[in-house]
Parts: sequence; structure tokens; C-alpha cells
Amino acid sequence: MASRIAVILLYLSFGFSQALAQTHWVGSWAASQQLAEPKNSLAADDLTDVTLRQIVHLSIGGRELRVRLSNRFGTAPLYFSGIHIAKAVSAGSDKIVAGSDKALSFSGRADITIPAGADYLSDPIAISAPDLSDWAITLHSDALPAEQTGHPGSRTTSYLGHGDQVSASEIPDAKKIEHWYFIAGIDVAAPPQVGSIVAIPSPMGTARPRTATIAGPMCWPSSLKRLTRRSWRC
Repeated sequence: MASRIAVILLYLSFGFSQALAQTHWVGSWAASQQLAEPKNSLAADDLTDVTLRQIVHLSIGGRELRVRLSNRFGTAPLYFSGIHIAKAVSAGSDKIVAGSDKALSFSGRADITIPAGADYLSDPIAISAPDLSDWAITLHSDALPAEQTGHPGSRTTSYLGHGDQVSASEIPDAKKIEHWYFIAGIDVAAPPQVGSIVAIPSPMGTARPRTATIAGPMCWPSSLKRLTRRSWRC
């Protein structure tokens, strides 16, 4: 009887320690996904051997993060030969901070094929991400599909170049695009008491304030992040 009780206590202790060890993930940045309309799709000559560097603005920071990629509305597999994340020099620049660039992996692999209709989440990566910081997600693909999943109303500039430039400090002669493609969210590891706010907007919700420029994260949700950061920490 005593041995059975000991086994039960050991099992409960193990389960409790496992629960404590679980990471509390909080969404720090996300964008709703849709099939890009023809006017918002990438040009045919920008689908081959292409690097996309896209800038996003975190709300809460952390020391560990993971990135969600999306082929939710695609009709063909989506292949990336490499995916990197780095701290952006500024929201309106394709330059990244020296020493901040890190490769992402998916189940231990540096390259990834996302099936049509699917979202994939990267392996967690240790990285120091301050609150309200700007990050560059850089993707390289040998051949992108003609139909792209994305978020046309990014309200910030993305940068497109050719060749594999995922770790480049900047992308020379990059084409500037006012959309996001294939990136759906970033989660950060946070203390258990930390949460996030989800904004479900009217058509005005992602509109640009009158003082906004395309050089920075200036939609209303980004303004909400700054206001809540000043007065209340989640």
C-alpha cells in the first residue's frame, strides 16, 4: 500500500513539475490573413529566387519567441529555403541591427514546405525582444506561388529583392511594397500573469491616422499599443 501511494505521489509530482515547465505563450503581433487580390499580389517577375523582408511591431517583449507563417489561402505548397528574424534598425528601414540576426527552424529544419491551407509555427528561439520593438522577418523562396496568403493593409513598408539575402544587413535596390505576405504572427514567452488584447476592428480599425506615414507601424492598433504601454502593463 505504501509503495502504491509513493508511486501516485511521484506521478502527481511529475505532472505538477511538467505543468510548471510549460511555456506561457502570448501573442505580441498578429495580422489577419486573406487571399491577396490581383492588385495586391506580387508581380510575376517577383516570384522566382526572391527575398522578402517584412517589418512588424511587437507589443510585449520577451526572451523567447516563435513565428507563425501562413499558406492558409494558398492552393499550392509554399516552400521557403530560409527564414530569419532580426531587430530592425527602424520601422521604415530594411536595415537590421548588427548581431541580432537569427535563423528560424521548423521541427529542426532550416527550410520548410507549408501545405496549401496550413499555418506553421516555428521552433522557439532565444532572443532578447524589448517591448514595442520593431523586427524584420526575412524569407527566401526559390519559387513563390501565383496566389499568396497575406495581409494587404500592413501600413508599413516591406522590401523585396532577388537572390538569397535572408541574413543581409540590408537589401540593396529593394522594391518597396506596402503589404505583408505569408507572415501571420509572433508569440513571446511571458510570465503567467501577462496577456494580450485582441482588436477586432471596424473598417476604420486598420486605417492610418492622419499623422501616419508608410515608414512606420501607424495603424490604430499600433497606437493602442503605445497608449496602453504608457498607462497599463498587461
